[in-house]
Amino acid sequence: MHTSGTVVLLLLQVLLKFDILLAAPSVGLQEEKGSGLETTPEKKLDLQKEFSMSLKLSRQLLRKTKDLTRYYLLDRLPGVEVPHISHLERLPSASLDFHTWLSLSDASRLLQIAKTISFYHKLVQQLRKFEAIKENSNFFSQFEDIDVNLRDLGHQVDYQITLWGLSSDTQPISIPRILQNRNQWANRQEVYIVLRSLESFLVRVARDFLMLRMRVPKVALPSKSF
Repeated sequence: MHTSGTVVLLLLQVLLKFDILLAAPSVGLQEEKGSGLETTPEKKLDLQKEFSMSLKLSRQLLRKTKDLTRYYLLDRLPGVEVPHISHLERLPSASLDFHTWLSLSDASRLLQIAKTISFYHKLVQQLRKFEAIKENSNFFSQFEDIDVNLRDLGHQVDYQITLWGLSSDTQPISIPRILQNRNQWANRQEVYIVLRSLESFLVRVARDFLMLRMRVPKVALPSKSF
């Protein structure tokens, strides 16, 4: 018999792998006041396409980040067991109770993605510069690739916020000071911690875009008569 935690995990795996929306509280995007979605089928169609592109990019980013995290641990921190690596303070937590996550408004979901992508993009830029200056270039191209992909995903989300007519005037997440240790080993552990945290965030982002895409009502634009 599954525990409640196991059941939640299985539900999320289904949500990620098979594109099935589980127990959504309502059908269709929650129409925020002033969004114009209720009167503009063209915007709904654009959002469908946008969310699909962002879902694809977030999944690609997740795979790249997982690969880099695994290889970085083996190459830069050989012999270190993951539970023995300490945690950085002030990294946002991606964990969220399943029912709380499911009940988030669509606007809140999108705005939170935008704010957190900006946070991780700035952190990854620090990792990329550290790899270029302090280390050899083994992983530089991978950090650069993730940096560019995060930038592109951030641009997509900013456009979605504009298309939806939402206000993006949110308080940014404070960026922690990292990679300031004299000990190179400690700096490498911080790189690994950031990568693991980014990986967890991207898992949730993929879930969020899947949710958003499937909650946009299907629309058919009226055919044009000539």
